[in-house]
Amino acid sequence: MVGSTATAPLLERDRPGAAAQPTDPISPSPWRETRSFAADPLSDDSRDLVRWRVRRRRGQTIYQEGEAANTFYRLESGCVRLLLYAKDGRRQIIGFCFPGEVFGFSLDARDCTAEASTDLEMTAYSSAAFVRSTNGMADPLMQVTQRCLGHYRAFAEHVLSIRNLPAAERIAACLDAFAARLVTSDAPCPLPLSQIELSDFLGLSPETTSREVRKLCSAGRVARSGRKLLLLRPNGGPRRSPVCTPAAAESRPIF
Repeated sequence: MVGSTATAPLLERDRPGAAAQPTDPISPSPWRETRSFAADPLSDDSRDLVRWRVRRRRGQTIYQEGEAANTFYRLESGCVRLLLYAKDGRRQIIGFCFPGEVFGFSLDARDCTAEASTDLEMTAYSSAAFVRSTNGMADPLMQVTQRCLGHYRAFAEHVLSIRNLPAAERIAACLDAFAARLVTSDAPCPLPLSQIELSDFLGLSPETTSREVRKLCSAGRVARSGRKLLLLRPNGGPRRSPVCTPAAAESRPIF
């Protein structure tokens, strides 16, 4: 870590007279990090970065847990699943990355495995070149670290919020959260992951997930085109920006 003698800035929740932070109705977390950063350190005008385009086919491994973290990625198209494997081969999906989101940055070894849920295209960044490009400034390093490691906080909130819910409510809450991240207009948005992945993420059997998804389709909560689920914008819900900005990534919904 880079040492510093500067006084750490107060977060909004720590300032005298600051209003109480509202809580997410489907998250038990009492507050969310509200720190904002000046600029995106991965913007196209950052000349000191070393970057290149990478493509992966559905099912291919991007990196494995425990590998040296020499690169990190920004997803341009497709969907990435982040997961942990047990010694007996069982897997636990801990999150999904969608276009515009950043993942894989670490100053040490990889903390999870990343696999392609769909065919995808990414921008890869050299971790060493990125650290050099910060010129010792903490904010760029903190921003990218926060954007890449947020899946652990999100997964913890996910477990706490669904552990006592029946299957139907688990699936509905999860699909609503995915819709909040993906739906940008009134048009249906394809969910870029399979029902098997959804089952693994929620800790449900594929049969239970299939049955409850059919009920949600009948109720008009989601739609279907062939084998693909279509997410719908909730009535009265806000339109989302099709571009995932750093600020949006920091405050994205759980799941």
